Order: sequence, then C-alpha cells, then structure tokens
Amino acid sequence: MKFVLIGGGSFVFAPTVLEDIIVKHRLMDDELVLVDPNAEAVEAMAGAGRRIAKELGVTVRISTAADRRDALPGADYVIVSASPQGARRWKMDYDILSELGMADQARECGGAGGLMNGLRSITLLLDVCRDMEELCPQARVLDVTNPMPRVVTAMDRFTSIRSAGFCNIAYLGADGYAFLPELVGKRPEEVEIVTAGLNHFAWVMSITDRKTGEDLLPALKAYVREGDWSAQSEHKRRELSVMRRWLEQYGAVAAGAVDHHAEYLPAQPDIHYATTPPYHGTEEERKQRLRELQAIAAGERPWDDLFHHGSWEHPVDVAIALDRREEAWFDILNVRNNGAIPQLPDERIVEVPVAIASGEWKPVSVPALPEALAAVIREISDVHELIAEAAFKGDAALVHRAVDRDPAITDKQATHLAVDRMLAVHADLLPQFQ
Repeated sequence: MKFVLIGGGSFVFAPTVLEDIIVKHRLMDDELVLVDPNAEAVEAMAGAGRRIAKELGVTVRISTAADRRDALPGADYVIVSASPQGARRWKMDYDILSELGMADQARECGGAGGLMNGLRSITLLLDVCRDMEELCPQARVLDVTNPMPRVVTAMDRFTSIRSAGFCNIAYLGADGYAFLPELVGKRPEEVEIVTAGLNHFAWVMSITDRKTGEDLLPALKAYVREGDWSAQSEHKRRELSVMRRWLEQYGAVAAGAVDHHAEYLPAQPDIHYATTPPYHGTEEERKQRLRELQAIAAGERPWDDLFHHGSWEHPVDVAIALDRREEAWFDILNVRNNGAIPQLPDERIVEVPVAIASGEWKPVSVPALPEALAAVIREISDVHELIAEAAFKGDAALVHRAVDRDPAITDKQATHLAVDRMLAVHADLLPQFQ
C-alpha cells in the first residue's frame, strides 16, 4: 500500500499515522509520503519515523514532498489533515464577527465561522480530489479536516473519489466510549454502545450490557435527568446539565462534547465558545514541539515521546481492513447514509457504525431518531449540502441561502453583512467566488 498524508507536519495527527503504520501494524513493504509546505516540520517528522522504523526493524519507506502532485501517483489512500492557514483565518473571521456583535459565531464547524471554514476546507479538498482523479483515480480519501461532514459531502457529491471522514469525539476517550459507561455504573468493556447522527452532533442510539444483554438506555436517561452528579467534576456537571436540557428537547442523550454539538445550534448561555483559535497549540507550543521532534529524529530523545499527544482517529486501521479484505467493525465513521438513518436521504453524509467486508465499507442501520432530533439533524444536513454546493460552484447566493437555513445563526441580517466581508478577505483562498 502507498499512503499519502497531506498535513504530514501535523504535531498531533501525523504522529498517530506513524505510530499506526510502524508500531501498531509494522507495515513492511509499504510506503508513506508526508506532504507539507512546512519543510522543517515535515522533514523532522519523517526523520522521527525513519528512526523508529529502523529501531523496530520495520522496512516501510518514508519520504516527504512539498507538492502533493509529486506524492499522489500510485497512492492507495490519501489521508488529509490540513487546514489552510487555520489559526490565522479563524482570527480574521473572529475579528469581523466580533465587530458586528457576533463573537460567538466564530466557530470551527458550525454557524458563520463554520460556514467560512467549510468553504476554505472544501476548496482545498476539491483541489486534492481533482489531482487524484488525474494521478491516482482509484485511491480513497480518508479525511480528518474540519468541518469534516461538509468536506466529505463536497467530495462525495462533486468528485469521483471515494471518501470517508474520521472524528471520534463521541468517544470522549482515546480507546472507545469513556464517559457514557460510567454514567450507568459500568466499565467501558462491560457495555456496547451505538451512537449516530452527524459529526459533532451524534446521539446515543443504544447502550446494552455485553454480558446480560440488558437495555441500559433507560438507566442512562434517568441518570442524565435526575441522577446524583455530586461526584462529577464541575466541567462534567455543566456537560450533564446541557445534556439534560437537550434530552428533554430532542428526546436523546448527546454523545460527545456538548460545546461541539452547540456549534450547530443557536447561542446558549452555558456553552463555552472559542475566543482563541480552536487549533492544537499556541505558536510557542508549536515551536517547542518542533524542537522535541527534531531531537527525536536525531536520537536525542526517546522516540515514544512522539506519541504523547496523539489523535483519537485511526484511518490507517480502516485502510488496512479494506486492503486486506478483512471483516471489521468501526463504531464511528462518516460515510454516505444509504438507509442507515431512516429519516435522512441516502446520499447524505452521516456518522454511524460501519462494517467492512470484501474491501468495502457499509453503514450499519440504527434505530429511528426521535422526531424532534430528526428534524434538527435534517436542518443541519441541509446546510451541509448548501455549503458544499456553494464551494463547488463559487456561488455567493448559495452561501447566503445557507445563512438563511442555518439554525445556528439567529441574526441573519448581521451575518449576511459578515459573510460578504469574509468572502472578500479570504478571496485568495476562495478564487472560485471572484
């Protein structure tokens, strides 16, 4: 297999790809190309990977490229973890939105900020897919770039490249559902949990005792509604309070971080909205991570230091299951619905469990959503579709239609003004709108 990682200098995601390929799966006659315009970071990342592979006797070939077109020929899987000038562009949006009295709309995935971030990320990913259609048309995109469901919608709708999106925030843990089991007095390994919905807007469909088969969803709802939260941290008590309100409103328990869910809803007083760029690390922290990475590559630090700040997402696992035609189950993947959520059209991108067999993924059907929840999910999904189409066509009128349809945006008039200004300041990244 040949993997291409676009965003190969990422200090969080690239180490996880290296760990999965070299340490976890010990791939031998395979290839990984790290693509990143930051030559210093990507060369250090590749150097660290080569050192680890050599010490473990793993013969995977690791190289770098500044231009993705040099890396794509022959690729089987293209993993994308890249946000075009993410922190800088978020700050530009934040300044405009703050000036118009809407600082809480400076979000990464939803609202006005998520709309603009979506346009920028989709533009990048559509360009990647156009290159892939020319250079490696059979390869698949395994996407981590946000706003992930909008990006995957655009690739699925407007390119011939097969794609899936990865985000395990519903787990609230690195190795599986970590928060939900404790609410029913169980350890993670004692329960089976199914969540579904949209990325950053997933909900508990079922929770059962693995040993007895007991349905634990009533107990979970009872705890959220009226349980004793005194042993929970202040942060978790706030989360549970929001979860209780939404349980009454939508009829389901939210799975994941409520601040992420809330990006797709109108502003609420107990939600924490970002006031600094929602990206990993300050500029000084990034410099420190680069120094550490260079020391690992040079053999001056233990190489397992590279994996202390890893990602929860593991697209390499999916790629290996597909390539080896293994049977596998993944709790969370973002793919075309194809009937998995009965109240959504087949072509919508949803977050559901997925079964892999015979080299293909298939979404697993889940119970019907409560109707109040289904209604808001349809609204959010409609906005995903509009933004994907707007980015593909370079159509500002569609952008404004998305503003009108978005339930997260309440001050439509001010947001229309903000969007026009943001389209102008980001014109260099959005040439299709000019």
